[in-house]
Amino acid sequence: MSKRLANALFALIVLAYLVYGVVFLLKMVVTINGQVYFLLFDDATISMTYARNLAQGYGLVWNPGGERVEGFTNLLWVLYMALFHRLPIPESWMALPIQITGLVLMLANLFVVRKMALRLAPNHPVVMILGVLLTAFYYPLTNWSLIGTEVGAMLLGVSVSVWLALDTLEDGRFRPGLYLWMGLLTLVRPDAVVGYLAVWGFLVLFDARNRRAHGLWGGGMLVLFAGGQTLWRHWYYGEWVPNTYILKMEGLPAWARIRRGAIAFYHFVRGFFWPLMVFPLSLVLFRRDRRVLLLGLVFLAHGVYSIYVGGDAWEHRGGANRFIAPAMPEFFLLFALTSWHWVDWALKQLEKRFSGGRGAIRVLAGTGLAGFVVFSVLMMNRLVDNGSVISNLRNPAEGALRFFLLYERSIYVPGSLRYARDGLLIREVTRPEARVAMVTAGNICYFVHRTCIDLLGKSDRVVARSPIQVSPEDDWEVLRPGHIKFNYAYSIGKLRPDVVVELLVSTYDVGEKYLTDYEKVRLNGHWVYFRKDSSAINWEKLYAIREDQ
Repeated sequence: MSKRLANALFALIVLAYLVYGVVFLLKMVVTINGQVYFLLFDDATISMTYARNLAQGYGLVWNPGGERVEGFTNLLWVLYMALFHRLPIPESWMALPIQITGLVLMLANLFVVRKMALRLAPNHPVVMILGVLLTAFYYPLTNWSLIGTEVGAMLLGVSVSVWLALDTLEDGRFRPGLYLWMGLLTLVRPDAVVGYLAVWGFLVLFDARNRRAHGLWGGGMLVLFAGGQTLWRHWYYGEWVPNTYILKMEGLPAWARIRRGAIAFYHFVRGFFWPLMVFPLSLVLFRRDRRVLLLGLVFLAHGVYSIYVGGDAWEHRGGANRFIAPAMPEFFLLFALTSWHWVDWALKQLEKRFSGGRGAIRVLAGTGLAGFVVFSVLMMNRLVDNGSVISNLRNPAEGALRFFLLYERSIYVPGSLRYARDGLLIREVTRPEARVAMVTAGNICYFVHRTCIDLLGKSDRVVARSPIQVSPEDDWEVLRPGHIKFNYAYSIGKLRPDVVVELLVSTYDVGEKYLTDYEKVRLNGHWVYFRKDSSAINWEKLYAIREDQ
């Protein structure tokens, strides 16, 4: 493949992805009471609530004037969101610039993947094309990035880190900017330290010429950024770790957490189609150089970390979770390089046996590679182990590929829409002094504009430190990180919210013991509880819109 053709194909992939991303965003548009709304994933909207309160002068808190609790783990992303809350953007449109940012980050990442590929295989542009194509059209990367999470920023951050490390291996020149960049990335998410340690440790071991500089700069920037954020957290929040860390990592025994993470990783590999996941291991038959090892180490580090923390709360939806996703471009580059080597090997074997038909053989090899890549993209994007490519393509609008093919909007949109409607409805029937308790703490709290009580403890110290309410031996889908602690005696019995929007599924028998003096009203298709003696509820409005009359 000529350089000119490779550049043209790269531009075509970028343009195709831009169209794909725009269609994805358009399908996320919803209407509430005839008004257009742009909504983020519920966890991302928790960050938006902190951002709004910061922009309005209340500080980094979940409730204006409320207790300082660090219910987020994405400081720079929250600060970035706060910038838009200083602009005259309607609340219903506030998510749009965050979604567009995710698309821009995804596009920028494709350019960095291109640079990494050209460092990895400078004489084989087909590797670059395949790596960029696989990265662009792996649905979970688009989904996480364009629904408002910081995954897009992490994705670009990890890719730039690996690219700079590859450049260092290539020319032997030490780059202090690499450690500054990776240090800043730990402010996006503290667990960016996983990629930091992988790249830093690799360069200390394999770049002997600059070993001392790597040791000093790597250690110094890690202390400056990770240590500095820890000191700031203790000063501002009075804690050494985020409240979310306490919520997810304390209470559940390590063996149960790691077992859960291993099972979740198994389901990720199975849904990805395990032969495709292990395929890059065969690269050792062709190449065993430092550049290949670096990419493999970065991906492995993120996978091991995901297992260690128990995985994410949304593994049942399939695909790479928020911990693994930032390292997927490195995996896809190894996949692309392995594919090229196998095709090159097969081509040479065939040309030895059929020397007279080289043109036809090359066409056959190219066709075979293209078919394999298309098959791989479709298998990877089933997200869960759900049928063959053929069975899914027979009914693409209903099969497992419906999300990837954009027949259906993001699986998280219906939930976000319901929660936003909940927030708007409760805002309508309550007064500003009302206190509202909820399980899903993102869109409800963002749109309700009332004091919020987090029943699952993400922004509540007491709940975060409460014991887990499930058995450590329960099924992996029950042991969802951040969803196994609640303390209704405290959150409802003691705090006495005016409204309880919902209870955690399967806990109604426990929760309703504390709701005997609440009136059960059906709103937005589900039951909501209103405290009977509350003066913060506009009962006349509530009775006018209730659905169970």
